[in-house]
Amino acid sequence: MPTYDCRKITAPFPVDGDLHKPAWRAAEPLELVENVSGGRPRQVTRLRMLWNPEYLLAAFECQDDFIQASCRDFNGPLYEEEVVELFIDDNRDRRTYLEFEVNPLNAVLHYAIHHPLDGQFLQFARTQERLTTAVRRAPAGRGWDVELAIPFSEFVTAPHLPPQPGDSWFFNAYRIDRPKEGPAEYSAWSPTGAVNFHLPQYFGELRFVE
Repeated sequence: MPTYDCRKITAPFPVDGDLHKPAWRAAEPLELVENVSGGRPRQVTRLRMLWNPEYLLAAFECQDDFIQASCRDFNGPLYEEEVVELFIDDNRDRRTYLEFEVNPLNAVLHYAIHHPLDGQFLQFARTQERLTTAVRRAPAGRGWDVELAIPFSEFVTAPHLPPQPGDSWFFNAYRIDRPKEGPAEYSAWSPTGAVNFHLPQYFGELRFVE
């Protein structure tokens, strides 16, 4: 099972889409792979994560030579265009998790998912009011960057809130890229082996460290 060490910060953290802030230098980058084969995707995606006493922080760096997005609605069908996604299972049951999506226009999707694997898949829309997101386009058409601050108050089943150093949750990260020509490209941190992100048995481990 892949593991990511999420480092704690204490300095103020403005969410503005700028991935060059000093805090991100402390975060180890992970790189997404092609979701079915596990190979290197055509468009590179890197993710960094941090935490502080109030928020889980994520930064996606998306290489993209053709940005495609038109949806601006909260909980709209962002997955039909281009999007980054974060699925987080705070109680490690691989059945219930929160889904967060952000597209290049900074539209957000936020669902709570119940996935019994052998039964009915259920999803429940959540509100956006406590989430903070920002998107910046990279210069010269090189792509787009996303910052996401998720308050720990969104998570209700974790053993400790906020987490304690040494705690671990499960998660996975994904991206859908749609080129100007050709099929869509599906990327993941921990590949599921199928064009399906909702396979929590493939989630990796998120470890909270100092």
